[in-house]
Amino acid sequence: MSKHILLDRDGVINRRILKGYVTSWEQFEFLPQVLDALRLLTESGYSVIVVSNQACVSKGLTSSETLADITLRFVEEVKRNGGYIDGVYYCPHQDDDGCECRKPKPGLLLQAQRVHRFAFADTFLVGDSQRDLMAACQVGCRAILVGAAEANVDFQEWSSHLEAIVPDLYAAVQLILGQRGRNQSILNRRHSTILQGS
Repeated sequence: MSKHILLDRDGVINRRILKGYVTSWEQFEFLPQVLDALRLLTESGYSVIVVSNQACVSKGLTSSETLADITLRFVEEVKRNGGYIDGVYYCPHQDDDGCECRKPKPGLLLQAQRVHRFAFADTFLVGDSQRDLMAACQVGCRAILVGAAEANVDFQEWSSHLEAIVPDLYAAVQLILGQRGRNQSILNRRHSTILQGS
């Protein structure tokens, strides 16, 4: 069976806009070492799938066509740097829309699983929020959170699938590939904090 990894987008692949959204290609900025991380995953035989909330569409801040253009551009840039994105799945809705695809609901993950036919128990989801962790736990997917935790959150209900909190996607990939360096800051889940979902 092929190896798969699920990635959130904003805050994992590209820089998150504080209290805002990436609504144009000019605002899309790859985070440091992300392109190297994606290349390593591709070279190691992983199928990389993006699962991301993008409520900016339903809020009227950008169009579906612009979101598609941003996606095409970043996927092409990843490919030029030796990586490959096998699929991108977005939820364009807001919390009040009552959809089943907006994380922390598991709809996006289930949609990706139906298409790519992977086993959740053998798959990692790398995200930067409590929403990502909750979605992963609901389907039995292992989660790695990236970034510096902003606040202490009671996550006991969801913590059984949290593998680690690491600084960035490159560190997460090294952990997954068993290449963890001595200087990486990986926190034991019993002493970890979680990023609040946006």
